Amino acid sequence: MKVIIVSPAYPLRGGIAESTELLYKEYIKKGIDCQIISYKLQYPSFLFPGKKQTTDNPGKEKLNIISSLNSINPISWYYVSNDIVLKKPDYVILRYWHPFFAPCLGFIASRLKKNKIITLAWVDNIVPHENIFLQKKFTKYFLNRIDSALVMSKSVKNDFLKIVPTKKVVYSPHPIYNNFGPIINQNESKVFLNLDLSTKYILFFGFIRKYKGLDLLLDAFADLRIRKKRIKLIIAGEFYEKKSIYLNKINNLKLSSSVLIFDQYINNNEVAHYFCASDLIAQPYLSATQSGVSMIAFHFLRPVLVTKKGGLSEYVSHRKDGYIVDVNAKEISDAILDYFDNNRKDSFSKELSNKLDFFSWKKLLGAFEKLYLSDK
Repeated sequence: MKVIIVSPAYPLRGGIAESTELLYKEYIKKGIDCQIISYKLQYPSFLFPGKKQTTDNPGKEKLNIISSLNSINPISWYYVSNDIVLKKPDYVILRYWHPFFAPCLGFIASRLKKNKIITLAWVDNIVPHENIFLQKKFTKYFLNRIDSALVMSKSVKNDFLKIVPTKKVVYSPHPIYNNFGPIINQNESKVFLNLDLSTKYILFFGFIRKYKGLDLLLDAFADLRIRKKRIKLIIAGEFYEKKSIYLNKINNLKLSSSVLIFDQYINNNEVAHYFCASDLIAQPYLSATQSGVSMIAFHFLRPVLVTKKGGLSEYVSHRKDGYIVDVNAKEISDAILDYFDNNRKDSFSKELSNKLDFFSWKKLLGAFEKLYLSDK
């Protein structure tokens, strides 16, 4: 058995690259020949809002990754598809998360289909978080050229079927990110981050973009009931929009002493400290599908506070292992207070530990295998 995954991977950074590598490792663990074909150019620099697209995490060099795909060069698409055909994989997984990549991936899928190679789309999003021109046509172009697809939230499945209602699509939940090391003692992590040991912390983690609702979380922190408690907010991630927007809001709400900002991409060897130092992970998103941040939080047995948007709430049991709230600052404040006032840490952690097996890479791999066999 041979499988090829076309997706971002090391040295490219971010959740899509990390999760692709974890699925790759699951294939290798099962004894299946697997290779990742990644991008030598993922985004042109003028389209990328961050500081850099690559990372230097150690240990990734041993993975079977070939960075040969250029997202904007059709000659590259031709050579990559030819290379895949020559390798004769049983099936190919094409990772899809944004209409920008539809021409590239759709071209590759067409070439593979002509050579009778089964193509399975691994779809993170159908509707991008920020709208782009002709996004529905681009997405439809790609989806019409694959054999079938796997999604990780029911909301994405619904979006998928609105565009290609006759195409086969299956749902399998986003697995746990288990590549950031074991749980660390909370005080040890607080010391590592130079935090006060007696203060409770809420973490907002990942790239800061408008749809993630950080401004809403700041409004919630302005609640007088929270101000009276020893609770602080950690913002850990690179700003993908003007940082000044949030700094001005923090100053206007007089929250400077309650908010800590780590404006940087958090390297893998530090991720555990941010989650383990925190008591609750906040995801007040204005739009969403599934979330890798939730899956990191679950690994470290940290509950998440999510909004009723997209597929975020599919993974959370309200007031049992986390919170599901409306896009409303007061509801966020109420949930934060409920968590700390009622000392729910231990009971929530216990509930989370009981559901970890449900979110496994083995289960995701099995879903791809079933799709392949049904298309064979």
